[in-house]
Amino acid sequence: MPSVKLTQRFVDGLGPSEKLTLYFDQGIKGFGVYTTKNAKTYFVQARVNGKEVKRTLGKAALIKLDDARKEGKDILVQLSKGIDPVEEKKQAENLSKTLKDTFKSYKESRKLKPRTIKCYDDLLNGYVSEWLEQPISNITKEMIVAKHRDVGEKHGENAANNLMRTVRSLYNFAYIMADEKIPPNPVLRLSQARQWYKTDRRRTLIKPHELKHWYDAVMMIENLVIRDYLLLTIFTGIRKMEGLTLTWTAVDMNDKSFTITDTKNGKPHTLPMSTYLHSLFEQLKKRRSNEYVFPGPGKAGHLVEPKKQLEFIERQSLLSLNGVATKEELGKIINDSPDKVVPGIKFCLHDLRRTFITVAESQDIPYAALKRLLNHSDGNDVTGGYLQITTDRLREPMERISTRLLDLMQPPEVAPDQDEQADDQAATAEPTDIVAISA
Repeated sequence: MPSVKLTQRFVDGLGPSEKLTLYFDQGIKGFGVYTTKNAKTYFVQARVNGKEVKRTLGKAALIKLDDARKEGKDILVQLSKGIDPVEEKKQAENLSKTLKDTFKSYKESRKLKPRTIKCYDDLLNGYVSEWLEQPISNITKEMIVAKHRDVGEKHGENAANNLMRTVRSLYNFAYIMADEKIPPNPVLRLSQARQWYKTDRRRTLIKPHELKHWYDAVMMIENLVIRDYLLLTIFTGIRKMEGLTLTWTAVDMNDKSFTITDTKNGKPHTLPMSTYLHSLFEQLKKRRSNEYVFPGPGKAGHLVEPKKQLEFIERQSLLSLNGVATKEELGKIINDSPDKVVPGIKFCLHDLRRTFITVAESQDIPYAALKRLLNHSDGNDVTGGYLQITTDRLREPMERISTRLLDLMQPPEVAPDQDEQADDQAATAEPTDIVAISA
């Protein structure tokens, strides 16, 4: 690298260079000018805390040499003291970056689903709105512990845990973007002190003996789109939004399969249709009105969560489970024998997924096939990563699951005289027809 006595005349005479070329000033160590194809630029270079640091001062076409030399000398003095003004400014900006700004950058840097963004928005604006305009580095461990306890007591333990997981993710992002120059994540205090709420994973599902009552109530729903959406969900185990946003372009009636593209793990998920499912899709296709399998009247174009129908199923199953047809009859049971009242079937849409996999497991379907049916990630399962189960290999398991669900939902009815006929045959049977069974 050439070292020259820099003058204004020398700098003005420098032309462009094919490669980056540095000219260090003989008068001030570490100060110089470099040339490229497009420009010539003043700079300073020094070693700070064992690390080589180079800082540009500006284009030579815009700054006179004397001004650049003066500014460079000031910066070199700071660098010699171990102070990097550029890093100091960057760190100051990082320390002043608010929680709101961090969330904005986080959303811009990642491909988040709209419902994920909405969930984060709801948690932050609902529980820590007073933190949004504060520098994220100002959030302390004490603030985290106090807010976690407050939200848990007022809004529920799940809400408190979800809020802190969100804050943890945003703080981790800010910590990395600040090159670890802000304090460590304060949410760590909840783990270190074991203060996370121990919430059990929801395990609710529709029990086998309830399925007939559930199915009968579903078949009474007047809105056929909602009725068939619920049936598809329980007969396939797909997630709520996977069914609601399913389009006809993803349905192959000839191949008897359909594909979910927007999945939780990001991997397209193709499922075969059982005989029952194929018939269901045929009925849905006859009523097709737009691109969605389950169309809706709103702006989205597809069905949204059918809350009213879930409440209807709960009310209707309450009657059938208690063997009555009217509210009046139910009221009589409540008055006469309140302890004998069987509650209605209260469920969320994800319970249908749990019901599907529980019924599937009862059919002794291989574990690898179960994971494939649910589109669960292989995680650290190396063998599972190599094992590829095709859609065709899932047809037989899917058929078995559908058959079992239908058996539970539509048990064969015994003819009124069959039991009497069986009793008559037993009474008139010859001794040779009777088989003794020892204990």
